[in-house]
Amino acid sequence: MSLFDTHQEDTDDEEENNVNEQEQTDSADVAFVAKLKSSRTLASILKTIDFADDAIFCALTTGVKIIVEDKQCVQGNAFIDTRVFDSYELVRQVRFRFHLETVLNCLNIFGVPLDPVTHEPLPTNVAVQIHYRENQTHPLQLYLEEDGVITECLIKVLDDTDTIDFDFQTENIVSKVVFKASGFKEALSEIDLKADCIELFITQDVPHFRLIANGCGGSTSVDITQDSPVMDTFLCTEPVHNRYKTQFFQYILRALSIASKLSLRIDAAGILCAQFLIYTEKDKPSLVEYFFGPDEEVHEHEQNTQSSDIVLVQD
Repeated sequence: MSLFDTHQEDTDDEEENNVNEQEQTDSADVAFVAKLKSSRTLASILKTIDFADDAIFCALTTGVKIIVEDKQCVQGNAFIDTRVFDSYELVRQVRFRFHLETVLNCLNIFGVPLDPVTHEPLPTNVAVQIHYRENQTHPLQLYLEEDGVITECLIKVLDDTDTIDFDFQTENIVSKVVFKASGFKEALSEIDLKADCIELFITQDVPHFRLIANGCGGSTSVDITQDSPVMDTFLCTEPVHNRYKTQFFQYILRALSIASKLSLRIDAAGILCAQFLIYTEKDKPSLVEYFFGPDEEVHEHEQNTQSSDIVLVQD
């Protein structure tokens, strides 16, 4: 028995008709069914936006979008294209709220085996099927299969809520910088991510891109020049100098760990959009993006009386 063959096993002739009738009733209000041969693909993408209790699930004609928000000032979106799924059937678009940690626990219900030497996750053969009916009195159903053993998880569906509209318009972008994700992660490791806030400078002049972490003990900085190997694209139509909560940069570390590219875009209002290009086991791209609102605009550089460690990233 397999999720990719049939999910219903006949038990005896006496019950077969009842089972078939129930399946017809169930399929009448099915809104969305999708299957993946690797549950880790879904779990790893959802983990990149695991910073709040609840999330919004949207099944669209182009794929699945998961939205997570915190304190009405940061939003994380994960978009999984239909091509990433092994099977994708959408009768009608759906949207509901669910508990994110519960879904992640279900996706990892069989555990994550680790290499005894490197402690890196090993490949698994856990398939997953997502099943949702239009009637929201029914739970979200996840079927997970490993070596022919199928486990059904029923997850309570919560009432939908409105999400933040950051009104991020492409025509209002004043700066766009594309990095190799591993290089930007290394740059973040050079500054104090326990500081209260991080100032972002982007200018047409050297050093082009600067992050300053300001904390009680002083400040730490990192510079990345336009000709640095970690920077792929640099566009700046006007200088950028904004301050953001350090917590926002802590959120994106998981996405940086599995992404290949990071695109940072800032609009005239100081909204920061961080987009991550992530490739799954099927070599199909998925997109994770964050929207951050500025903590406050900084018009003049505030000199800190403590010493500042400047690190110029070259590779």
